Amino acid sequence: MKVCFISYEYPPRNLGGAGTYAGLLVEGLKKRGVDTCTITVGEKTDSDQKTYRLSLRDTTYIRRVFFISLALSLLDKLNGKHKFDLVHFNEPHIVTRSPKLPMVCTFHGTQLHELEMSLQGQSLLNMEGIRDVLVKNPVGYFSDIITCRMSDKIIGPCPDLIRLLKYCFVDMKKINIVPNGIDPGMFDKITCDATLLDKYTLDKESFVLYMGRLYSLKGIHYLIRAFQKLKKEYKKLKLVIAGTGNFEPYLRKIAKDTKDIIFVGYIDSMMVKKSLYENCLAVVVPSIYETFPMVVLEAMVCSKPVIASNAGGIPIIVKHGENGFLVKPRDVGGIETSIIRLCEDSELRRKMGIIGRRLVEEEFSVDKMVSGTLKVYESLL
Repeated sequence: MKVCFISYEYPPRNLGGAGTYAGLLVEGLKKRGVDTCTITVGEKTDSDQKTYRLSLRDTTYIRRVFFISLALSLLDKLNGKHKFDLVHFNEPHIVTRSPKLPMVCTFHGTQLHELEMSLQGQSLLNMEGIRDVLVKNPVGYFSDIITCRMSDKIIGPCPDLIRLLKYCFVDMKKINIVPNGIDPGMFDKITCDATLLDKYTLDKESFVLYMGRLYSLKGIHYLIRAFQKLKKEYKKLKLVIAGTGNFEPYLRKIAKDTKDIIFVGYIDSMMVKKSLYENCLAVVVPSIYETFPMVVLEAMVCSKPVIASNAGGIPIIVKHGENGFLVKPRDVGGIETSIIRLCEDSELRRKMGIIGRRLVEEEFSVDKMVSGTLKVYESLL
């Protein structure tokens, strides 16, 4: 089988979970003997590995329009040589013309629901948030509809996302649920950075961790508020925020008068990422809107309990009281109470970590994700 995989995000340039998903899926397909070419963004074209990187100006909001136009042109050229059986888009794009191949698309979210959540939240606190609501979300909305109409098959990681796609008037027979997966061995073989804790003046299991984009719908401001309450009693506790995004200035503003909130920036090193996961007390995912976050799987692979919003597909992964705690979105008190329980009970942290690791190994492996994807491909051929 020959597949062309098209993804704006792709390792080592992972802006979020979609990039991590792309890298794991492509490598998994190759291990199964699928002849896979990848078209993505970057400065270097590595044709030996069949990864073609398009040099593209990083223009906010319309960059994906430029990307898909160039990607479709390159697809035509590569198809003449490789004779692909199908093309797989990672995330919807404004596909202006048919790729003349059976088309699969993976959805990681829906723009209409994201817009709805943005208007209910604090997305309008800065210019970036306002532009998202006025430009990004509407463009994304039409992209969702166009991609749904043009795709022969759609992949989504959880039933909640499939339900949200109904606004695209999509034939539900096109849709397939394939949960995201992760490779535990990818983390196991990495050695932790022994100097990291000293660099940020951290002690093992003395900090809670947020890992991901700094974006209003990720709910990090509610985590900061919970931490600010906790600091009155838990003087030694710290909060580490790893990531970048347009919400960072606002987050820094509300955190500036609180001691021990540490912004470490974007993490592109797996060694650093593993070191933060393995040494933290717990990972917090306080999202207002979410589908099936890879960060939860990564935390569980590293045997860490997860405190997460009861949103989207998160309850499929986080079992309340077993491998973590579920709280309502925007529930500052719920986040605070959950952190306190884990601070006070090291044995509970240990047991939750063991259960989370086992769940990932049994239910959310890359192998299962690849098998589900291959079934979708085979249904088209």
